[in-house]
Amino acid sequence: MWGPYSFTSIHGHKYFLTIVDDYSRYTWVFPLKQKSEVVKILEDFVVFIQTQFETGIKIIRSDNGTEFFMTNFFSNKGIIHQTSCVNTPQQNSIVERKHGHLLNVARALMIQSHLHKIYWSYSVIHDAHIINMLPTPVLNDFSPHEMLYKTPQDFNQLKVFGSLCYANTLSTNRSKFDPRASKCVFIGFKKGTKGYILLNIQSREIFVSRDVVFYEHVFPYQRIEDTSNETDSLDIHDQFFLQKINLF
Repeated sequence: MWGPYSFTSIHGHKYFLTIVDDYSRYTWVFPLKQKSEVVKILEDFVVFIQTQFETGIKIIRSDNGTEFFMTNFFSNKGIIHQTSCVNTPQQNSIVERKHGHLLNVARALMIQSHLHKIYWSYSVIHDAHIINMLPTPVLNDFSPHEMLYKTPQDFNQLKVFGSLCYANTLSTNRSKFDPRASKCVFIGFKKGTKGYILLNIQSREIFVSRDVVFYEHVFPYQRIEDTSNETDSLDIHDQFFLQKINLF
């Protein structure tokens, strides 16, 4: 568990939960609004592993956070819950190092894209996706994706976080002289949907689209920041769009 972060995300997230498979090093990241959500996420995750991989989780190792003490659930599932000793994070070193890795990459994505910090949860999720696809010496130059799914990853589907893109507008209620595309930035992939998560630059709306043209060398918010000297405080326009639908 990481957090709370001083900047609440656009969807109200203050924390994120990191789950790392000890064998493949595959990483799952779950943004959270409050710690109490951990119980539901772990229960669903155990079922997910059983359904998708036809295997069971034998051991879960965590720190001494009270949110992980699900004694009855672990007992019913036959799962051993191991905890690290107080002030000895090295006993859970795999996920501790993964946290550092995730934050370093997410920080780089945010700096390059110049997006406001309220979009930090998108950067963390996207960098976990990138890390899962990259070969690592820990796995003899295989990637976590290859180790877990036994198939090579497709790098062609990767896009640059925060880069310029144009999404095709829907023909419904569109006149002959209305724009055929909206100017956006790419902020991630939508799970379970073959589409990209985009942030409309003009309206600040977050939506999913499949018909997108990318310009991955251009970062629109870098230009906005350079011209307006944007600070960490939100303007009225930003505050209004904090209420957008939660995509997670």
